[in-house]
Amino acid sequence: MATELIPKLPKDVRLQSVSEWSIPIERGGVKSVTGEHSISVVGPGPRAKTHWALAKQAGVRTMAKTQFNNTWEISAVPYIPVPNLIARHCDGLRREGVSGLQVSWTLGGYPSPNLEVAKEYYYSPEPKEENVLTRVARRRYGAKAAPGIVKAWSEFSRAFEEFPYGVAIYNIPTQHGPANLLRLKPTGIRMSMLLFPQDDYLHWCRHYPPEVVADQFTKMAKLWRVGLAEFERALEEVPASRRAAAEEDLAIAETCPIHFRSVANQIRFYVWRDRAPSNGQREALHGILRDEIGLARRLYAVARRHSVIAYEATNHYYYRPLDLLEKIVQCEHLLGKVTA
Repeated sequence: MATELIPKLPKDVRLQSVSEWSIPIERGGVKSVTGEHSISVVGPGPRAKTHWALAKQAGVRTMAKTQFNNTWEISAVPYIPVPNLIARHCDGLRREGVSGLQVSWTLGGYPSPNLEVAKEYYYSPEPKEENVLTRVARRRYGAKAAPGIVKAWSEFSRAFEEFPYGVAIYNIPTQHGPANLLRLKPTGIRMSMLLFPQDDYLHWCRHYPPEVVADQFTKMAKLWRVGLAEFERALEEVPASRRAAAEEDLAIAETCPIHFRSVANQIRFYVWRDRAPSNGQREALHGILRDEIGLARRLYAVARRHSVIAYEATNHYYYRPLDLLEKIVQCEHLLGKVTA
């Protein structure tokens, strides 16, 4: 229908397409196709390109609908610090010759290096990714810190490309991280949108095997920690006048792997919970509960210092610091209840 409609559009309108739809990907050995906004899958994709080509032939200007700060892949942070992926996407859009961008939705309006990178591409004729990232890092963190920050961004971007796209991004507890409570007995309650993941882990994973989803989130968290170490070292070189903003950016960067690791924990907890009782099951559940306690404690300290963590405009707070304390208490209670 779009192929028939586009040539008939008035010449004073613009055709806007979601940039990254219909891109085939494979992660963890599982194939999928994008059908929702994604930062981990870099556009533009074949659907948008086809529609834009038809529009250009008809003399209609084109726009790209994107989300450059964050997506439902993880919306608990104001932005996902992966400017390399944004730069690659912007370069692709520049090559397609789109005349305008929509760069956020209800989530993702917070000032960020991602939006600064997009601005560089929008107003510069032929920018290079490396130069763009360096300029943004120097403006935001100072000349001495910039090289380390750029290294950190590169590692974050590499990690995020492991996101198992195709999971139920609206329902899997990536937004809640360790604040999501664990259920020792199956509830039988289906997940429902963003605020109520329940223990419906099989539906979280969609066509992915649960073990693969857990492995991918674990892989993301490990790779991300490499970039986090680079960021922490670079922070020492940030001038005092920019230190407060840089510390908030560090908090945002630190929150992401905590959430990723917690999602892996939660899936593995339910996989083990639903197995026949054994000594191995008890040990596995105990290990996961202890790790969740540690993640909740770390995130509690971050969320106490930075109110931007876990806030999203349409859902308000996914959790507040006290919710993380509740998770700690609950996990300690479950440690006493898990028996062979």
